[in-house]
Amino acid sequence: MLVQAPGGDVGRVEVSLLEVHGITYDGRGGREVLWLADPGFKMRPPRYEPEGRAGAAGCFDLATREFRPLTPPDLPAYAGDSWRPTAVAVSGDTVVVADGYGASLVHYFRGSEYLLTLNGSDTGTDFQCPHDIAILDDQRLVVADRGNHRLVSFRLDGTYLGTFTDPLVRSPAGLAVRDGRLIVADVERAVLAVDLDGERVEEIVAYPGVPKQPGWPNLDRGGETVRPDLAVGVLNSPHSVAVGVDGSVYVTEFVIGGREIRLVPAGPGN
Repeated sequence: MLVQAPGGDVGRVEVSLLEVHGITYDGRGGREVLWLADPGFKMRPPRYEPEGRAGAAGCFDLATREFRPLTPPDLPAYAGDSWRPTAVAVSGDTVVVADGYGASLVHYFRGSEYLLTLNGSDTGTDFQCPHDIAILDDQRLVVADRGNHRLVSFRLDGTYLGTFTDPLVRSPAGLAVRDGRLIVADVERAVLAVDLDGERVEEIVAYPGVPKQPGWPNLDRGGETVRPDLAVGVLNSPHSVAVGVDGSVYVTEFVIGGREIRLVPAGPGN
């Protein structure tokens, strides 16, 4: 993992995982830990074929560099190789894991103890790639149900609260919280601000409205997969999002070599 200091210096933290797909910081109780999600596969050059191993989700202690994995629930869905976590959210002693690339389930834990599983059926439609999760106001879990083009809310006890859909929400991939609103990285090339209570959505960075290039999110150049040409101010494939202490929005894109974008607030309240 890369750690970027406010001054711009970049350090490295080695972890024994294959693909750090989701990162959640937890500074409670005077200790600093990261909750990590590893789906257990990574596309490797030069042909970008998958390397695979068992997926993992758990807690990485920044002081000791120890990773403590959660045990996958003993469910029929995990009789095969299907534990592919993509995100973790934490509130108090409640830990929630989104298995976005495996069984499309969301699991609740109390500490390391498994509690319950959500499959989306309460909404009338099972989850299809619950790619990311976030907790609003320490009381609502929001699921970015990417394959179903929606945001779904639950209480922290698992009770279904509601579903948000909008034409602007095409393929929600990453979630963060800023001033009580959700910031959504939509892999269909937009960044959105969503007010679930007011049922409003606005574009922070608008969908470009142009066709995807062959081989998207990368580029197919004569049968070879290469990094695409990326334009300033135009998003290619927003995959994850975070909010800084100054309100800046950080977006990472899903391309060879990656791209990180910082969106700086224009002024008070923006």
